Amino acid sequence: MCGRIALGEMSWEDFDAWLAIRPADRPIPARYNVPPTSEVPIAYRDGAAVQGAFARWGLVPHWHRGALSGMRFSTFNARAEDAARKPAFRDAWRHGRCLVLARGYYEWKRDGDAKQPFFIHPAGNAPGLVFAGLMTRVALPDFEGASCAVLTEPAEGDLAAIHHRMPVTLAPEAVAGWLAGAALGDVARLALTARAHHRVAARVGNVRNDDAGLIAPAG
Repeated sequence: MCGRIALGEMSWEDFDAWLAIRPADRPIPARYNVPPTSEVPIAYRDGAAVQGAFARWGLVPHWHRGALSGMRFSTFNARAEDAARKPAFRDAWRHGRCLVLARGYYEWKRDGDAKQPFFIHPAGNAPGLVFAGLMTRVALPDFEGASCAVLTEPAEGDLAAIHHRMPVTLAPEAVAGWLAGAALGDVARLALTARAHHRVAARVGNVRNDDAGLIAPAG
């Protein structure tokens, strides 16, 4: 799964230079401990361009009525295996493809009663990771705007030893295809060798902690 991300020192300018993502109207905040229901940077197809924006992490289906506070199910992750058929995600699968951008994400490895957090991030100099996402735009009594979900799939390689699920992390050359509606099986993933991970301090488990030290390797 993917339940906590870091944005770090990401900038729209870096993503524009890397993937031709048109910057949003305000900077990406330097946050290091971003939980679901928070605002996260995304990008979506806008005509011929790919536009940067922000969205609530936790997709609100277009058919939801009433207040957002009355939504009683979790939608911050969507299983790649069945999202196209799930009522909460199937319309966004067809009409709401997006990218969710992150400097990296945290995952917890269980060892008996203990859980060790890890930070997963680019192995090279890429400005961040690009997750396959779904988005909607809604107008509710207590929320108006974009919302999103991160697609997940079974973990592979070294990441499978940390957690059994991982975000669908796109290779740079796969971005256009995903946004254009390509089948997920035809979309290239970022090579596992292009991702790295290390242990981090347990204090990342408290969302009130939000500083650059959270992504530093733990001793």
